[in-house]
Parts: sequence; C-alpha cells; structure tokens
Amino acid sequence: MKKYIQAVGIWFLIIPLAILNGGLRENVLNKLGSISLPLSGIILSICIFVIAYLLIPKIKNCKSKDYIIFGVIWFLLTNLFDLFMFINEGGGMKDLLNSYNFLNGNLWILVVITSFLSPIVVSNIKGKRRDINV
Repeated sequence: MKKYIQAVGIWFLIIPLAILNGGLRENVLNKLGSISLPLSGIILSICIFVIAYLLIPKIKNCKSKDYIIFGVIWFLLTNLFDLFMFINEGGGMKDLLNSYNFLNGNLWILVVITSFLSPIVVSNIKGKRRDINV
C-alpha cells in the first residue's frame, strides 16, 4: 500500500506544473495563435514524463503490475483533477469529454496517455522491475 501512496504523492507534484503550464499558455503561448493549445499539451506531457523519470524509480519493491497500477491511478487522478477544474469554472463532464477532441488542437488525450504510460515506460527504461529475469 505504501508504494501506491508514494505514487499518488508523486502525481501531486504534477499539479503545480499543470497550473504553471496553464499560466504559460494563457500569458505567453496564446500570443503564438492556434499553436498555443497543442504546444501546451506537449509541454505538460513532457513535464509529466520528467517527473515520472526522476521519481518513480525511487519507489521500492515494485513489480510490473505496480507500474501499471501507478499508470491507472495517474490517469484517473489526472482526469478527476481536470473535471474538478471544469466544475469549478461552471462546466462539467461535457467539457472534459470535449477536451479529448484533438481536432480542435487540444492535446489533452496526449496528456492523459502520458499520465498512464509514464510509470510503465520509466520502469522499462530504468529496468527497476523485480519480476523480470535478466
């Protein structure tokens, strides 16, 4: 159970980065025009992966399934956080689902896929899985 709490704690470090990324988009990137929204999604995805790369290997005694569970937890928390933000701004589930539409330049789907895959990819890169026979 401790490793899952640690994974959630690591995910919480993403929140300030996401908020800063939103501020960057609103105050700087929007001046670039239609590229601002996809660029913001790419920047946040990179931030998520970097956090995972630096901190997921610090969680001890993990097996392959743990990294998958970390990814599922991060995916759910990321979507719940975004839904909360939409609700806080007077929106709701419809707005969250609309953010998955990449045809309008929104790369939210990249962000949630990155949230899901980063712990798994990092475990493969770092070779930290204990149930792999080398």
